Amino acid sequence: MLIGRERARSLFTDLTQSATVPADPDELLHMPGLAHHGHVFFGDIAVRCYKHKARWMYDDRDIRRVGQTFAELRVDLVDIVDVQLPAYRDSADDDTQQRQGADWRSVLVSWMFGLARHKAHDGVPYAEWTDDWRQVGVNGLPGDLTWEEFVAASSRYRHTQNLAGTRPLELLTWSGQKWLLPRAYVELLDRWEEREDELVRLAQVCSSCGGQGPYRGGWRTSTSSGYVTKCPPCSGAALQSYAGHLRGVQYESPRRRRTRADDYLCCLCKESQASAWDHCHGHGYVRGPLCGSCNTRECKATPERFLQLDGAALHLLECRGCLEQRILPRRFHLGVVLAHLEQTERHGRCRRRPFAREVEYLHGVHQFQLECFGWHAKNSNWTKSVTVSEVHALVRAFVDATLAEREIQPSRKGP
Repeated sequence: MLIGRERARSLFTDLTQSATVPADPDELLHMPGLAHHGHVFFGDIAVRCYKHKARWMYDDRDIRRVGQTFAELRVDLVDIVDVQLPAYRDSADDDTQQRQGADWRSVLVSWMFGLARHKAHDGVPYAEWTDDWRQVGVNGLPGDLTWEEFVAASSRYRHTQNLAGTRPLELLTWSGQKWLLPRAYVELLDRWEEREDELVRLAQVCSSCGGQGPYRGGWRTSTSSGYVTKCPPCSGAALQSYAGHLRGVQYESPRRRRTRADDYLCCLCKESQASAWDHCHGHGYVRGPLCGSCNTRECKATPERFLQLDGAALHLLECRGCLEQRILPRRFHLGVVLAHLEQTERHGRCRRRPFAREVEYLHGVHQFQLECFGWHAKNSNWTKSVTVSEVHALVRAFVDATLAEREIQPSRKGP
């Protein structure tokens, strides 16, 4: 019998009350590995997720099996070993051939140094940032980070600071020279790494041709019945290309409801099976079919980042209302302004593009702060005021430029 996520969490909590490994039952709500392999882990034990009537659920029998198995795990808190954490490397240090696969030791290090960096830079002007936060103190933590702050942050960001559904900081200790964990718990997390990698690779096998996709790549897409994996060639061969036949149709129209989005290829990335009909919330017109990833980007990505995607602006203009009025949805207006300021504003004679962000809106005027990313010793910040009417003018100019670019690209179908 399938049960909801809340019921699954409650049942798992009851079954694991006597467990010696600290677990976080909220993993059953957040489903961190859903898009990657469709399972939730507790240690090296995986529980499968099911989609039924557009809701993610669990099999009652799976929850009982996983809960009982996890409760029987035994950890000797006296038998402890050196965790042997790797050196910290941030994204700027990594080359393009980054490691693939689960690595719980590196994740633990990234929590420590990420929090230390945030503490060191919080409220400090960019030009005054230093790398002192990288230095490890006598307490084993980098920068000025204290153990109490580390634990507090782990509780505050609970659903993002678990390892395989377990709470490592409840078992982690500092000897004065090295970090220690119970041997059985270390072995449990090592087995989780292997099982996690196995499930991810299995989930990246194309269901049509059997080809192996990239590790946690973009072959998986959400559908009404769950995630499916198809390589771009198989998706293109099996699915229809959207030709704009619902352009000008209202989202609530019976005509739209008679057409399944998952019969089509995503009209934005043009690689994955679509899962939903994207539409303009302001005018109600259908824009086109999008896959789960592209639909999420349109809704949740920063506006300026979404507008940088190839074809994104033209996709927004698939709405007849936006096209006729030469506007974009309101949430994208400031994204247009930010991009304009970064392209046109400069600090004195500096040729570097600044970073812009809105800091205040008052009496019809947006106040933006621009910063030169520390290329100058000091005084690299300045402000720029943009009125509402200027915002509208910039958006109109952006739309006109987008449509003009479409006209000189005859191979691209537009509204």
